Amino acid sequence: MEAWKRLGKLISANMVFIVPLCIVVGVLWPQMLMPLKPIIPTLFAVVTFQNALKNDVASLVGALRRPLPVFLTVLLVHVLAPVAVCLAAGAFFGDAPDTVVGLVLEASVPVGATTVMWAGMYGGDVALALTMMFISTILAPFSIPWTLKLLCGAAVEVDVLGMMGDMLYMVGVPAILGVACNQLSQGRAKERVSPVMAPLSSILVPIIIATNSTGISQYMLNLTPRLVAIAIFVACVTATSIVFGRSVARATRQPDDVTVTMMFDCGIRNISAGAVLAASYLPAGALFPVIVGTLFQQLFAGIVGKVMLRQTDAEQE
Repeated sequence: MEAWKRLGKLISANMVFIVPLCIVVGVLWPQMLMPLKPIIPTLFAVVTFQNALKNDVASLVGALRRPLPVFLTVLLVHVLAPVAVCLAAGAFFGDAPDTVVGLVLEASVPVGATTVMWAGMYGGDVALALTMMFISTILAPFSIPWTLKLLCGAAVEVDVLGMMGDMLYMVGVPAILGVACNQLSQGRAKERVSPVMAPLSSILVPIIIATNSTGISQYMLNLTPRLVAIAIFVACVTATSIVFGRSVARATRQPDDVTVTMMFDCGIRNISAGAVLAASYLPAGALFPVIVGTLFQQLFAGIVGKVMLRQTDAEQE
């Protein structure tokens, strides 16, 4: 069992290197992974359930006692970011509606699970990170379809009900079940079940990323200046989101731990969920902008975290 747990920690600690490798595997050997596509939503539901096991009603209530950070993060992640990206993407890629809808989807997906890891590493509020991940995940089945419908409905046909159903299956219901299991077991699920499932979750995430990456194989193997421009655009959005989350926290005079959490919450998104939706419901051209986001999020989070840590050390000296 200890070896199993060490494997999970090893994968999680090296995700910044594993994610690009998974994309390479999916791009170069798509046929090897294609048979896994039908079970990807189920695998994703398992990952969501595992992440939700770390939360309980007490942590939710505790975080909600400071509603401003929660409100600001929801506003930034689910409203302002999609609108801003839609406007910017329309200006740069207005002649390619599929690209625009992919970029908007990439900006609309919920807070990623690894925010908890980064918040814990760099002095953030872990309880707030868990709560924001849960709230954002619960909102996603409703916010994502309607965001795409409202912002991109004229450019692409959005199956709102179908997308909501898949999001509920992948993230909404598993998140609620995870919190309920932990609450009803009085925290024993978090202490006993979560550590056993965590390595499985760490293994499934690369599999999900690699399998979803098969959809962009033809694009990556035939890179054009337009695709390079999209990748640069996504990198700028990711970096801007991290910086903007920190700036808003500072402007509203949040404590340092809350500032760190908001920074990562705004910058790190659940790209895997977006990739599943893009592959299932959107035109082929929408998948590339979503998948390429996985190249930058963990990398930028690590860079910003280290820079921030050095600044803190310098201030203390």
